[in-house]
Amino acid sequence: MKKLNNKIAIITGGAKGIGLEVSRLFVQNGALVIYTDKNKKNGEKSLKEINKYGNAIFFQMDVSKELDWKSFLKFLKVQKFNKINILVNNAGIYLGKDILKVTSKDFTELISINLLGTFFGIKFITPHLKRAGEFSNSMSSIINLSSIAGLVGSRLDPLYSMSKGGITTFTKSMAIYYGNRKYPIRINQIHPGIIETDMGKQVEDSRIIQNPNMSKKQSYNEGIKQTPIGRLGSPNEIAQGILYLASNDSSFMTGSSLVVDGGLTAQ
Repeated sequence: MKKLNNKIAIITGGAKGIGLEVSRLFVQNGALVIYTDKNKKNGEKSLKEINKYGNAIFFQMDVSKELDWKSFLKFLKVQKFNKINILVNNAGIYLGKDILKVTSKDFTELISINLLGTFFGIKFITPHLKRAGEFSNSMSSIINLSSIAGLVGSRLDPLYSMSKGGITTFTKSMAIYYGNRKYPIRINQIHPGIIETDMGKQVEDSRIIQNPNMSKKQSYNEGIKQTPIGRLGSPNEIAQGILYLASNDSSFMTGSSLVVDGGLTAQ
């Protein structure tokens, strides 16, 4: 049984990694997916892949730019997508630099994408989610991508922890905000551990930069050593968790955190 039949979902950063896997899984489960990405080439390439499994639309945008969000709203209006059932705030970046070497430009980019992008998604799409929730038997759903670095301190990137920790408490606060106003919107978050994605490779690289005597293989194995389950996670394992939070299976969850990290934060 398809869990998202007749639902419309927006996924930011949906052209690669976890976002691409979520886009693919959502269309397989009956949703119409509108996914965004800053990189037009990646976005159009991924569209061919995703549309093998269902219906998706690509929209190029930078989630940190308010004007891009306003253009996206015009696009939704022209396409008559006045009701949105699901928003996945997935777009995010990782610096992985020694904090003493981070420039103000680096910091601004990190915060603009990870925090401002999440805020804009919620600010601009809430009215569409509210309308969908009011005209259906189930509430609309927002899933924010936090991280284990939003729960515990990062060994390699304290500023990444700062941004993801902000998402962690923001998600909880928004659950209260929606509840107090009786908006039919649930909002939850997922905290991935170390995942086999481009960002996962960035974590490996930053470990080497900060430990120059470490080889690539040693860095990869260090990630595994930190994970009690004995391996790194796959994008699909995170996408399955996001599907759960997006579907009616999680109908009594809001302001909650789903930790999918192979036991890393259990230590």
